[in-house]
Amino acid sequence: MNEETKIEDAPLDLATLLTQTLRTGGKVTDSHLVELTPAQIVEDTATEVHCYRLPIDAHGRVRFKPLAEFLRARIVDYAIPRKRIEEAKNSFNDTGSSALVLKLEKEAEALFTSLAKSGEGGELLVFAFAEAVFGMSQIISKMSLKTSTEMHYHGADGVYAKGTDDGGLKVYWGESKLYGGASDAVRDCLNSLAPFLTDTDGADSARTRDVFLINEFANFDDQKLTEGLKNYFNQDKKESLALRHCGLALVGFDSTSYLEDGQNIDENALETALQEEVPGWIKQIKSRVGKEEITSFEISFICVPMRAIEEFRSYFLSLLGHET
Repeated sequence: MNEETKIEDAPLDLATLLTQTLRTGGKVTDSHLVELTPAQIVEDTATEVHCYRLPIDAHGRVRFKPLAEFLRARIVDYAIPRKRIEEAKNSFNDTGSSALVLKLEKEAEALFTSLAKSGEGGELLVFAFAEAVFGMSQIISKMSLKTSTEMHYHGADGVYAKGTDDGGLKVYWGESKLYGGASDAVRDCLNSLAPFLTDTDGADSARTRDVFLINEFANFDDQKLTEGLKNYFNQDKKESLALRHCGLALVGFDSTSYLEDGQNIDENALETALQEEVPGWIKQIKSRVGKEEITSFEISFICVPMRAIEEFRSYFLSLLGHET
């Protein structure tokens, strides 16, 4: 057996290949969100809660606009398949023209809905946490498959993956809700997520449509990685037995702990007030995880209290050229 054959027959290191596809370029937690409390496992569950808050500037003002702008700058990475981004980059390197890059930006911008209650700022937040913070690779650009810019794509808000040391694969089904109230956001987020975790494999599973899209449009340039990944979603392949379904949930909601601009002078007082709210959020999460019967599933649950979800949503949509 020659050296070339040995390399060909070597087992696929999916974990390493997926890690190599991660797009970092700065974390949302570097300056746009501040960790409120250390991550903590919810008692009697496999859910880990991560809480973040908006930063306060030197004048006591809540900084939410830079967060929206950070997300706006990542709409191409989120919405456009890697292959097309790579083609645009190659065109720029070969010709010096940024025409294709700008074209992709316009396409990505057009994919976002102008509906006033759009939750796509939440989906972008999930994306920002998934790749750069948690090291989960986006495996499909679902927004590029939308048939209408005035509707959300049915299915999970995002699909991400991580390889495991034992050769398995964890797929993270993303869900987000940006609501005024924390309890409603937690309830609806986990209610939407649960079927992707609990449904058994089959044509009637809630994730069937997304699995089909993964098999048809997996978001990678590396053909070996793409084909290896698909084996985990093909029930006729033994690799599918090593696929673990996990959750990546994010809720944003209003908190009265933030004061009006100019009044948040004591940042420690704000932090303390928000930290006092955390046990209530965790209690709601634990209750809903139990009701949805998903206590045994690994879930990364992100809480982002804001002064007003509507002001964040409105500004985010304005950056996309939409009136609200």
